[in-house]
Amino acid sequence: MGPIKWSLTEHLLSTYADEHARATQHPFLLAAAEGRLPKSVLGRWLANDRLYIHAYIKAAGKILASIDLPQTPLPPGTPGGEATETQLVDWLIEALVAVRKEERLFIDVAERYELGVQWEQDQPQIPAPESRGAGGNSNAKLVGLTMIEDIFGAIQLPGAAGKNTGTVNTLAGARATPTLLPFLEGAVTFWGTERCYLDAWSWAKSKEPLARNLSEDADGGALRREFIPNWSSLAFSQFVGRLGSLIDSAVSQVLEGVADESEISARKEEILARVEGKWKSLLAAEAAFWPQVE
Repeated sequence: MGPIKWSLTEHLLSTYADEHARATQHPFLLAAAEGRLPKSVLGRWLANDRLYIHAYIKAAGKILASIDLPQTPLPPGTPGGEATETQLVDWLIEALVAVRKEERLFIDVAERYELGVQWEQDQPQIPAPESRGAGGNSNAKLVGLTMIEDIFGAIQLPGAAGKNTGTVNTLAGARATPTLLPFLEGAVTFWGTERCYLDAWSWAKSKEPLARNLSEDADGGALRREFIPNWSSLAFSQFVGRLGSLIDSAVSQVLEGVADESEISARKEEILARVEGKWKSLLAAEAAFWPQVE
């Protein structure tokens, strides 16, 4: 069959638009955009975000360990130039470099702006309700963090059942694995969390007052000077978009490899059955990752 115009990522975003909005248009983000977040609140959130990075690194390692790269280079002219698995490995390695750079930025900005970040590693798993507000326990994990840690921890990929020695650019029938697109759930999880982060801070950027002096911000300008420009940048948008395009391309290749419309529909249903529940869980976790603000 010819090219199939169906985007899994756009389907997820449009089908669950309300849940996505709740995850990316939170009062915490508006307060950040308007310079109203106290240093103590920002510091506690950054401490949670740093622990998110640690869970992210572990999950990326699991995916990298599970991917069986093709041993034979692809023929010249192959779309994308390299196998889907190879492109995913490249993206994950770039992501790991980026989040380590981000963690160092957290520590540097926290020191320069005296944010009072708490770095304790023995934080309670489930905070008391009052700890989610502006005056809560600085050592409590956000509910959203524990949810995201569980989502990252649940990433499980089938091991390679044999070496891929062919030159096909991916997935349907190319390897003796128990499912199509064995990396799909993990890839969607990483795309989803990065897309929510990008959309959230891009929304915050759009809400920044034009005339407000950064030095008047409650956090001394840390968010609007240091963080929001980084988290809403074109470079970050392009990076997130690369993974989304990779996922959509891999799914399209699977759909194009079948013979008739009924089988295409069945493949779509199979793919959605694997990722829609995880997407909804991720959106709920992202919404719960923002602290309550007064």
